[in-house]
Amino acid sequence: MKEKAVVRQRLTVGELLETPAARKIMVQAACFAVGFACSRAIVFGRYAPFGVAAIAAVPFGGMWGMVLGVLLGYLLPSSTLFPVRYVAALLAAAAIRWTLNDLVKLRMHPFFAPLISFAPVLMTGLAMALVNGTDAAGIAMYVAESMLAAGASYFLVRAGTLLLKGTGLNAMKSQDLACVTLSAGILILAFSSITLGGLSLGHVLAVLGILLAARYGGVTGGSVTGIGAGVILSLSTAGVSYLSGAYALGGLMAGVFSPLGRLVSACAFVISNAVASLQVGSRESVLTGLYEVMAASVIYMIWPKDVGSRLSAVFARPADLLHSEGLRRSVIMKLDYAAQALEGISDSVEEVSRRLDKFSAPDINAVYNRVIDNTCVRCGLRVYCWERNYDETMRAFGTLTQILRRSGKITKDDFPKQFTDHCSHMTEIVENINRQYAEFLTREAAERRVAQIRGVVADQFDTTSQMLKNMAEELELFERFDFTAAQRVSDVMTQNGIIPIDVSCRVDRYDRMTIEAEAAQVDKSRLNKADLTRQISQVCGRTFEMPCISSAQGKCRMQMSERPVYRVQSGFFQHVSGNGQLCGDSQELFPDGNGRQIAIISDGMGTGGRAAVDGAMAAGIMAKLIKAGIGFDCALKIVNSALLAKSGDESLATLDVAAVDLFNGKVELMKAGATVSVLRRDGRAVIIDTPSLPVGILTEAKFAKETVRLSSGDLLVLFSDGVVASGDDWVREMVTEWKGTVPQELAEQIVSQAIKRRNDGHDDDITVLVLSLNELKKEL
Repeated sequence: MKEKAVVRQRLTVGELLETPAARKIMVQAACFAVGFACSRAIVFGRYAPFGVAAIAAVPFGGMWGMVLGVLLGYLLPSSTLFPVRYVAALLAAAAIRWTLNDLVKLRMHPFFAPLISFAPVLMTGLAMALVNGTDAAGIAMYVAESMLAAGASYFLVRAGTLLLKGTGLNAMKSQDLACVTLSAGILILAFSSITLGGLSLGHVLAVLGILLAARYGGVTGGSVTGIGAGVILSLSTAGVSYLSGAYALGGLMAGVFSPLGRLVSACAFVISNAVASLQVGSRESVLTGLYEVMAASVIYMIWPKDVGSRLSAVFARPADLLHSEGLRRSVIMKLDYAAQALEGISDSVEEVSRRLDKFSAPDINAVYNRVIDNTCVRCGLRVYCWERNYDETMRAFGTLTQILRRSGKITKDDFPKQFTDHCSHMTEIVENINRQYAEFLTREAAERRVAQIRGVVADQFDTTSQMLKNMAEELELFERFDFTAAQRVSDVMTQNGIIPIDVSCRVDRYDRMTIEAEAAQVDKSRLNKADLTRQISQVCGRTFEMPCISSAQGKCRMQMSERPVYRVQSGFFQHVSGNGQLCGDSQELFPDGNGRQIAIISDGMGTGGRAAVDGAMAAGIMAKLIKAGIGFDCALKIVNSALLAKSGDESLATLDVAAVDLFNGKVELMKAGATVSVLRRDGRAVIIDTPSLPVGILTEAKFAKETVRLSSGDLLVLFSDGVVASGDDWVREMVTEWKGTVPQELAEQIVSQAIKRRNDGHDDDITVLVLSLNELKKEL
């Protein structure tokens, strides 16, 4: 048994390379090699800007390996002019990258890397020009070198992004292919100065790459690769500028004749290259170039067919991919346009409402005007009151407004004595004012309600607009649709008694597949989710999580995501105020089908049936909308509108939402009037407090948000305000000191302790939800 245990602890080479430490080492080693190669790439015979460009372009995680590789490349002997200058430039670029790394929007800008490489190369060049007294031509060369560095960093960023996406080479666009070719050309340029028997190793590799691209990519592959390699290599020295034309023409002709076989394609390249080389006056350069082409052609002829055939995926875009890309862009544009149109309608409704309010809003002066029209117009003293003593009469009516607002009615004694002494219709005036004011209050209340509903309607237009925008942004995240996998999933559903209506398998930029399926209504009680998940995982070649299934309008919607890194273990316990039957707190816990675990706690106002309705309504609607793919902010607005329109009485509830990303451990906490939460990370618990207003109070509702990152073994505790009626320090201490492994036990302990600590004679609903993040073990 001991021997078996020892054997199990030994890792194979493949398993060792899969460990996080080994991966980090390999990443740094790869960055070191690329940086070294870029720093050895010389242009114009003595300039080496590409090392600095590599520093600006490399992802931050591999920057230090890149810095060491570039630094070593610059320090080793070469034909570079003033190597110390490039060392200063690379240190400046690295310092800028390190300083600005936290500014996400800035470093994600397309011009960030080009500027980071352009500025240090140009500044150090101008400094050398000032020290050595360089003429205008020399300064122009420094400027050109800086522009080359900026362009190279842009190409390297694009090429690196394609590699990190991991979506497969068949998803490359023409622009992406050009960036990859130019980036590869920079690396090959480092080998152009290495000669074997008088032949440049870099030139041989470039020709070999062009021939392979033409063979498996046709005219497109040969032309793009030939132009890119020719442009880069022609910059090495001024004497071989003919390469740009020779390689471009050779790649084009090799691609044209590639259907006729390897030999014909290679001969077409050799002949085309020879014709383009006739412009060179130096016979020695022409012969050397021909020898390099012939050497590459020999290697090309003996190149293994099985190895080279994989390159065809670089240039071939399947028809279904082209169709899905066009369909995706079309849907995104329509969603964006519809979102803008609805946003415009919302603005128009609000503008019209503001203008109408100026004309139709109830006015207290209208009460007095109607009384005057109904009573004073028939009085014989009208001339005396409203012409001779107009100011005194207006002051008499003006003093009534505050009394009406305060008491709701007036009496004869509320008028000034000088007014009542000469008025012969006081009783009629008082009754008329009280009646007109009661009608005024009714109209004012109705107008407020109409304005509130009008605001809700306008807000719904805005919410719908935001929903469409979120859908468009979600579609942007997906790189392609896998129609073959969708057909396989459809077959599995049919075999399990589910009638599929539509199935979509989407692959995002991180190569994660998401399955969305719409089917006829199914009996969830008879559906074996575990078996269905296992079969779908087998046919797709990926490991999926259990599906999230919801129903609407007689149809069933199923959403699945790949099996994540973490799993959430939960514990839930609840105490009902007064040990009653209805709890004002409500909770939901479910996966959203996109690799996130969603937890929701809602606390209705007060206790009993009314609070139970509000809490259940808020949590239930929120859960349904999230399951349907609606964003959190839009879902909150819809919940808020539902509570506002539910009845004329005030209805409000708090919402506490936590979205746990099971792939990276990131947790987004969103609170609308909810109490604090407790987070235990690395054995230490802290209070998370984000003040905000509940839903159902104002027409506009917003989440207060905070994002944290958890690791395996960390805890997140959500609860209603009944827990912290006597303070929250004891909760933090209890969570810190808890040594158990079952979250349910901690939830029960917190509820029990909260009941004991309540010393104000009141009872309240109490809900506790404990989430524990645990890393999934790899399946054998």
